[in-house]
Amino acid sequence: MRLKAELALAVAAMIWGSTFVVVKDALVDISPVLYLALRFWMGSLILLLWIRKRPSRRILVGGMVTGVFLGFGMILQTMGLKFTSASNVGFLTSMYIPLVPFVGALVYGVRTGWRELVAVVVASVGIGLMSFDPSSLAVNRGDVMTVVAAVLFAFQIVLVTRFGAEGELAWLVWLQVTMVAVVSSFGLVLESSYVNWTMRLWWAFGTTVFGATVAAFLLQSWGQRHTTATRAALIFALEPVFAGIASFYWLGERLTVRGWAGAGLVLLGVLLAELKPGGDREHSSR
Repeated sequence: MRLKAELALAVAAMIWGSTFVVVKDALVDISPVLYLALRFWMGSLILLLWIRKRPSRRILVGGMVTGVFLGFGMILQTMGLKFTSASNVGFLTSMYIPLVPFVGALVYGVRTGWRELVAVVVASVGIGLMSFDPSSLAVNRGDVMTVVAAVLFAFQIVLVTRFGAEGELAWLVWLQVTMVAVVSSFGLVLESSYVNWTMRLWWAFGTTVFGATVAAFLLQSWGQRHTTATRAALIFALEPVFAGIASFYWLGERLTVRGWAGAGLVLLGVLLAELKPGGDREHSSR
């Protein structure tokens, strides 16, 4: 079951990574926070189809709190793009990967195996090689926003693993998506919104609402029921790898030697976590 769950997380990472190029094109026609608000409200309405019964009080509170962390993280990440480079945002956001084991230990007293910690370090170095441009090292408020977003994403991953164990998958996903929509709607006061309804924008909504929002968050919430938060974060380190592949095929962008080395380290980090000797004890955050 764990293998299937982690394959589901890998598919979610593939969806998020491959739709990056679609979102990048769409932001020519719409302001970032308005895009987030519309995308997640559409996703919220679609996910209502999975709702069958009333939620428990625990999942109601847990899902809302998890969604608030996710919502503010996405707002800060998006707004950070206004004040810093995309390469800085990509690198600094990935800091949630090494943060997840520490957040799990802080919140729930979770112990993480040494092999997983080594894998976290290897994958983090890989993402740094792929995403970070040493020539743009200056720190500004956009960098600070993105670092805070990474912390919030780490909490979101830990909380999804925790509350996903409750078994109320549809409610957990719907509450997260809806809270992102609510937070994004309030976040509209932070930007001068604009929209130009083009076929490119409609295509972006079609792929990101059904794929990157509905399908990917369902896969994430189900997958994290059967693995640890640390292992989930490692698998999500594949997202920039898939983004690089998508950019290569659809935008003609090419990875540098450093980028290929980084992608290789990310894959190595995931393999280090997966290829554990049978005698190793599995640590769980549930």
